Amino acid sequence: MYFVYQFKEAEDPKGLTQALWHHKVAHQIISEQGHNELWVLDPSQRPTVDQLMAIWKDDPSLLEQTRPVLTSGSVSKSRIFTQLTLAPVTAGLLIVTLLVAVVTKLGSDLTMVGYLSITPFDIKNGHIYFYTLSEVFSKGEYWRLFTPTLLHFSVLHIVFNTLWIWDIGRRIERRLGSILWSVGVLIIAIMSNALQYEISGYPLFGGLSGVVYGVIGFAWLLPLLNKRWPIIISKQLMIFFIVWLAVGYTPFPEMLGLGSIANTAHSIGLLTGLALGVVYWIATKHRQH
Repeated sequence: MYFVYQFKEAEDPKGLTQALWHHKVAHQIISEQGHNELWVLDPSQRPTVDQLMAIWKDDPSLLEQTRPVLTSGSVSKSRIFTQLTLAPVTAGLLIVTLLVAVVTKLGSDLTMVGYLSITPFDIKNGHIYFYTLSEVFSKGEYWRLFTPTLLHFSVLHIVFNTLWIWDIGRRIERRLGSILWSVGVLIIAIMSNALQYEISGYPLFGGLSGVVYGVIGFAWLLPLLNKRWPIIISKQLMIFFIVWLAVGYTPFPEMLGLGSIANTAHSIGLLTGLALGVVYWIATKHRQH
């Protein structure tokens, strides 16, 4: 069973649980120290649970009206729209990322890339000239600490990153709330980009990969610290990402045509995500009792 939600004292779970059974979501309401909690059997049904809970929170009486809609032929469009509204920051991040990919022509337009890279740069006579972070800060261009996250340099690169952010990020945003989720993304992105640049000394890098590894670390660690957190990252999936992280330090990705990988950003993203998981667990321990 996977923990989903703790009801407030004034909230009656009856209408919600009826709707969940109607949509064949196996679940249980457990009373824990005076509070009712919702636990589900199959985590893959979380999207359906999220949809119904969003409707239930707005107006429980609407659950009855939405039954035909959720089971009709328009279910796909309804689910997509609902998921976008349930995770607006995640959706917005991916939309902006796709727009940047179009504007920069997947990194081939170096003029546009220069506006978003961690530092402005010039390429003359085969040499690249750029600034230090202190010089970037002196110009007040603080956004450059984040914007490399939006840059991608191949179709495979952007597809891989956006799919993982959508799959994992929207679940975490629903759990944390949009504000905390936004702060977490900013911290992971800034740490990944800044240290990637400081260690590599090269400004032409980018991608959501650092954030991907950050949210993977966060999502993997929280269920180990707090049993009420849903398991989003399985042990096998975590092993895959760790192995891929190690592979990134070899010439193999370039042999596959994936280009040079910003390995430091991946590693720092993962460590930052793990650190944020510990911080969040400590800050919310009192809610677990």
